[in-house]
Amino acid sequence: MIELDIVTGVGGAGKSSALYTFEENGFFVTDNVPLEVVEKLLQTYIKDPKKYAKVALAVSLDIAQKTYELAKNCSEFNINFIGLFCEKGELLSRYRLSRRKHPKEANGMPLEEALDLEIKQINDMRLSFTHFIDTTKLSKNEFRKQLIFVALGSHKHDFVVTFVSFGYKRSVPQDVETVFDVRLLPNPYWVPELRELTGLDEKIIRYVLDNEVTQDFLKHVISYLDYYLPRLKESERTHATIGVACSGGQHRSVVIAEYLNKYYSKKYQTRVIHKELMK
Repeated sequence: MIELDIVTGVGGAGKSSALYTFEENGFFVTDNVPLEVVEKLLQTYIKDPKKYAKVALAVSLDIAQKTYELAKNCSEFNINFIGLFCEKGELLSRYRLSRRKHPKEANGMPLEEALDLEIKQINDMRLSFTHFIDTTKLSKNEFRKQLIFVALGSHKHDFVVTFVSFGYKRSVPQDVETVFDVRLLPNPYWVPELRELTGLDEKIIRYVLDNEVTQDFLKHVISYLDYYLPRLKESERTHATIGVACSGGQHRSVVIAEYLNKYYSKKYQTRVIHKELMK
């Protein structure tokens, strides 16, 4: 079986960095492939599975869905279809800093219009992706680690679950599929001696977990996830991203994401990301 990773995304979201990561990990990388040659390229891989045992194929959003459909028709491939997203404000900042032009600007389309178009395109394709990564707040190193774990790791694991804590005062990460709102739980922020700590500190963990409301809440969350996650796995999904949100993303959401990560690590390959604690 050939491991085929098809990578697409909004311009500036990190496609080049993703390909470099794949190349570092022994993948044969092909970039910016036109649709007219995709089918021939896939057949080339199939004819020499030893040489092309691991392949990363980067395509534009315009042809990504069609490329994925063509690959799905070939039983020789184990496919990851990876979508890279980034919020518009961050994309504009990245283009200003790099002084690079968006590919569509060469055809006369203004940058903001090009980004709006691609954001709509990737959101319309959301359900097709096996992995969807929001790079808005990720450093290059964190993006690399996430890609290796979520995308490359999925070749080794049947199903990967990522728990993401975040704060509503920022924004909801685009790569989460289901969000649990934990703002009904006791809030350590209002205890002066706990305010500057995080959900990784034992005092915060005990404050949140040693509470009847939290324990009752967790029973309902686990009951839902015990239904939801197996259904995703049965539908041949390789990854699930579960969001846990509180007001600031520093205390309650961190505790609950850590708890769920530990609980479900007995059943699945899991990981946890704390968006607001990233340096």
